[in-house]
Amino acid sequence: MKERVLTFLPAILATLPVCRARSFDPRTLPDPSHDFDPYQPGPHDLIHFQVKSLFTAGLNQSLDVWVPSSPGEYPLMYFLDGFAMGTPPSAYAQVLSHVASHGAVVVAPWAMTMATPEHKLPSLITTMGWAEEQLVEKMVEHGVAEEVVVDFGTLLGAGHSAGAHTLVALLKTEGCGAFKALVLLDPVDGADPMGIIPEYCITPGELLNFALPTLHLAAGFDPVPGFSGLACAPDNLSNERFWHALRPDAHRWSINATDYAHMDFLDPDYRQMSGDFCGANDLIGEQDLYTYRKFVGGLITTFLKALTEENCETYTTLLEDTSTMSINATSRHVNPTSRCPHLSCSWVPESTDAPWL
Repeated sequence: MKERVLTFLPAILATLPVCRARSFDPRTLPDPSHDFDPYQPGPHDLIHFQVKSLFTAGLNQSLDVWVPSSPGEYPLMYFLDGFAMGTPPSAYAQVLSHVASHGAVVVAPWAMTMATPEHKLPSLITTMGWAEEQLVEKMVEHGVAEEVVVDFGTLLGAGHSAGAHTLVALLKTEGCGAFKALVLLDPVDGADPMGIIPEYCITPGELLNFALPTLHLAAGFDPVPGFSGLACAPDNLSNERFWHALRPDAHRWSINATDYAHMDFLDPDYRQMSGDFCGANDLIGEQDLYTYRKFVGGLITTFLKALTEENCETYTTLLEDTSTMSINATSRHVNPTSRCPHLSCSWVPESTDAPWL
């Protein structure tokens, strides 16, 4: 019965209506050094569209895309959602549109398949190659101005739950490519919470073979079992397993949203549909969940600005001082250089004797 629940939840989620991105009212972007509020929508109106793999030659994953409509050059964030790209990206529309509104192109690939996280790597690599060749054309078809430029040389990788497993496996095997920053949201290793399939991207006690600035978000209720008796993010397969595998030469931040659970930043319909599949905090209400979605979007936004804007202390303070956060949280960070972080990535093949090991 437990295995059936795990198998059919993505299919149930896919039956929900697609949540179309809102077009936010234009706002004046605050001076980066004064009054920046990451939890409010950014200054950009958005265009949201989908690319269906069924009707697109050379694409075997469907895409949800959020693009700022204002002319300019924007970094590209690939978001790999829960169930290793097996959940409709519309489940994360509020968080992803929030990030895009602050000046990023967001692409979320997904496909209804029960392949394990690492067996989805070939599809993801194909999708990324297709995007580099065809995404701009699709943007223009959907009304995006030609003056909106995607910076394919600056990629941010973000993954939730098993999506983080796929992302880490990609970086381990394929190298940095154009990826220059990493976001791990409640990351979970393995192919299933019971450990039946021995497929892991992290080996406890060993460091990863790449280093890039990393933001890690955990939820306090991640390891709490759901109605199936299983935790969606068991202690031995999640959060700390990833944090301790990050290389010591990488700038990194880890925030724990102590009152929240594994699926709490999904959009309302999807969060309600998931129910208690994952453990939950019964004291959290709808307004709390709304605040949390804004918090997650704002946290990713702040991380990006800390890497790209002058006056990085303005933004790193918001990642490190929990009194500035909109929820109860704890924070820790490692700055190996004592200087501002910057977009970067280093990698060595797994077979190489790495000096940091």
